[in-house]
Amino acid sequence: MKEGGEDRLEHATYQPGDYGRMIRPDGTEQWWVRFPQGPWVALRHQRVVPNEDGSITLLSVEK
Repeated sequence: MKEGGEDRLEHATYQPGDYGRMIRPDGTEQWWVRFPQGPWVALRHQRVVPNEDGSITLLSVEK
């Protein structure tokens, strides 16, 4: 869905191998996901919900 010229997903789930997390020295996290078109994209938010099956769910994703 497009809003204001930006791609936006309201809800998305990614399986292991399609996401990554980096913890910076200051303790903040940076999450990355692989979009269906192939590139890895750094997320601009931290609304990541881990699931019991190892996948993660993102809410209000913007790229």
